[in-house]
Amino acid sequence: MKTIVTIIGIWIILLPQILKAELKEIPFTIDDRDRLIRTEQKVEAVDAKIDMKVDGLHSEMTARFDQLFNFLWAIIGIFTTMMVSVFGFAFWDRKLSLAPLRKENEKTLMVLRDYAKHQPKLLEILKNAGLL
Repeated sequence: MKTIVTIIGIWIILLPQILKAELKEIPFTIDDRDRLIRTEQKVEAVDAKIDMKVDGLHSEMTARFDQLFNFLWAIIGIFTTMMVSVFGFAFWDRKLSLAPLRKENEKTLMVLRDYAKHQPKLLEILKNAGLL
């Protein structure tokens, strides 16, 4: 207990001296001012170099993105051309393959109409279906 009281007493005695040391002003000399100016110049030079490098990287990145977008437009163009040609071929093939069926269907309908002239029941069925 006695050691704790001694330590606290020493702190109480030394505390005003420690506070005075912290409040003491340090004089600012001309050498300090010159050092500060040189430091600012160096920081500005480094900042200018960084700006130049960033501008160079920005222009390279922009050129790279332009290449990428041109490539994507080419891919989109190729894909669109392929899809249009596939759909065009499908419609053309469908039209070409259905043409003989339409001719055959017309022939069958013409035969039914001729036969309906002799069969009244078939004539009535064709009229109800809207084929006459």
